[in-house]
Amino acid sequence: MSSSAEQPTPPPPSAESLSSPRLVGDAKGIETAKKLFKRAQEVEASRNYDYAIELYVQGLAHWPDALEEGLMPLWRVASNRKAAGGKPAGFSLKRKHPTSGKNAVANLNNALFLFGYAPDSLSTCETVLTQAVKCKCDVAARLVAKIIASLLANGKKQSASKYQMFCDQLIEIGRVARDANQDETAKEIFESCINVARVWKRYQPESSEAHRAAASASGDLAIVNGRFDKQEGFTGSLQDGDAQVELQHREKPVTSDDYRQRQIDAARRDWEENPAAANKLIHLAGLIAKTETEADEMEAVRLLEEQYEKDGNFQFRRKADDLRMRRFGRERRLIEKQLKANPDDDDLREQLVAAKRKQLEAEIRIFTGWLKQYPTDMRLKFELGYRYFLARKFDEAIPLLQQAVSDGRVRSKARLYLGRCFFEKRFYDQAIDVLRSGKEDIASRTDPDYLNLTYWMARASEENNADDEAKKAYGEIIQADYNFRDGDARKRLEALVAGD
Repeated sequence: MSSSAEQPTPPPPSAESLSSPRLVGDAKGIETAKKLFKRAQEVEASRNYDYAIELYVQGLAHWPDALEEGLMPLWRVASNRKAAGGKPAGFSLKRKHPTSGKNAVANLNNALFLFGYAPDSLSTCETVLTQAVKCKCDVAARLVAKIIASLLANGKKQSASKYQMFCDQLIEIGRVARDANQDETAKEIFESCINVARVWKRYQPESSEAHRAAASASGDLAIVNGRFDKQEGFTGSLQDGDAQVELQHREKPVTSDDYRQRQIDAARRDWEENPAAANKLIHLAGLIAKTETEADEMEAVRLLEEQYEKDGNFQFRRKADDLRMRRFGRERRLIEKQLKANPDDDDLREQLVAAKRKQLEAEIRIFTGWLKQYPTDMRLKFELGYRYFLARKFDEAIPLLQQAVSDGRVRSKARLYLGRCFFEKRFYDQAIDVLRSGKEDIASRTDPDYLNLTYWMARASEENNADDEAKKAYGEIIQADYNFRDGDARKRLEALVAGD
């Protein structure tokens, strides 16, 4: 269902963009990209995946660092296209989208187009990463970093030079993100590099280079996790004495209140000097909320909401919602901890029930809002469908989970909870079919998703009076994990055998 429209070559990068530490979109380009992304969503909804890929990539030519708006939807469309039987790009398409030209930005854009046709190809992902490093587009590198690590972990052994190349490139582009205070991007890239190094060490345990790559990425990750990366106007403004204090704090596992406040003050000044930079406010809000006090979290949410009302950038609303969900989760865990220490406290038990209900209701509202903003995001449909399942709103959950099955990232879990919805509604035949199809997509019989799918298929078979099928499924589980679900599978198998 490909469109006749051809992917245009992006304009050469301006002198200003080449001198920038990162490849990002400008205001004019972002507006153009938003229109293309919106059109891509409409086309995607009609399952014209080839044309949707073209539109997303055209938008990314104008806004190369659009993660949630362009890059992640591109991955989703690519995955859906593959699931629908789509083939990789042929010779003619590859010829129209060369990745070895003189224009590095055009090479990256063409690599993303080819990625849309083969999202699970190691060579395609490698090309995206290589071009992203050349362009200093850390967000595009983030898109493929996890995929590369997964493909290497589950694929054939590669040469030492190949592992070395991946680690070197991931560390290089991760540092670009780190130095630009793009903490989430840097974190994902460094974590992926560590995973690549682990695969390398698995095949070559004596390789000093593999250990060195892992250590280097781990050190960079520690810097990002501690929020101690370089910040403009912060470390440069420290006097000699203050610099010594900062270095001492870098070596401590726990950040003091005074030091944290200095980080917040520096980030606030940085944002006030660059109010148009969304990442500056998001970074500031994250630092403020890190204190985990209600007043600070409310301030962080307020800043984000106010900025969202000003310019409509959904990143601010999403970060504010993230902070809300984190607080609900923390409140629930605190009560759980207290109840564990006082298991006979009925008041705590009631508080826990109320806290779980409050958290679930809030998450349903939040994911409903996010899905309105991103109506074709299958990952969000899964998250909302899963919450409806927890709330026992099975009729609302089932359509969302059925759609989420098309996304390879959540396919197994979507089928698990879809099957469980049918089970709860006593539609046992439908439950068995869905759960069985979920099992068939998982190669490892010890995978937790495989075992859970098998368990609920056994439960549905048992309820459906198909005892032989149930016994076979329970038997498969105990062969892999004898004490699965605290021995419940074993006990159910024993009861069925005893009833013969």
